[in-house]
Amino acid sequence: VENLVLIDASVYAEGTGNLAKLPRAVAYAGVSILKSFPLRLYTTFLAFKGVSFDTGLDWVNIGKLHCLYPWWEDATVSFMISGGYNVSRQIDQVKQKTLIIWGEDDQIISNKLAVRLHRELPNSIIRQIPDCGHLPHVEKPDSAARLILEFMQNHSCQKKAQLAPTEEVVY
Repeated sequence: VENLVLIDASVYAEGTGNLAKLPRAVAYAGVSILKSFPLRLYTTFLAFKGVSFDTGLDWVNIGKLHCLYPWWEDATVSFMISGGYNVSRQIDQVKQKTLIIWGEDDQIISNKLAVRLHRELPNSIIRQIPDCGHLPHVEKPDSAARLILEFMQNHSCQKKAQLAPTEEVVY
């Protein structure tokens, strides 16, 4: 991996915590709540900034699609009981040029964590998208794509300048 783009990355989550200790039956009950319309509606309005009710309903339906897979509940319970993942201790291993994109109005993961990640990744730049919630690539896809394109073009120009004149660059 030469370049890395992180969008509202939840790198400071430390596994699933006490959820790993749940009895399987309780874990399955919790997972069924994750599919529920009221919870999905609530999180949709947390995730997006200023979304209309009709659009919010559309996003709820889209957001539930993965829950319809026959294996989704089993996979989610297995993930919970496994303890999940913890990548925060691996941040210092990331040496690649990294673009961190964050929705300025994210109500799910604090912008303070974006700034912390930027401080801990020495080869990173951070860009926040105004009037945008937790899913910038969904809510403001043109802005997210523009940031990624600029990042890749800038890195490509820097890399091209570092190559010896006899080296050939293939894009």
